[in-house]
Amino acid sequence: MEKQIVYQFLYNECIHESSAMTVSIHKTRKGAEMAMDFHKEQKRKEWDEMNKDRDPKDTFDYGKFGLMEWWGIGEIEILD
Repeated sequence: MEKQIVYQFLYNECIHESSAMTVSIHKTRKGAEMAMDFHKEQKRKEWDEMNKDRDPKDTFDYGKFGLMEWWGIGEIEILD
């Protein structure tokens, strides 16, 4: 029987305090990558919204977008 693979879209919201979670499962790698790209863009919009009114005199280092996050694709073999 042909090996069957599904693809996970994985996300970790804080690489220093947690591990990655499965956000969605897809039949194709491309589907998982599209879901990841969509999710990352949504997170970027949230980041931009949170930082739009930041005082330029604020010296706290907020880092850059995605610095503490991780996105990835995993493969799972379906067993018979």
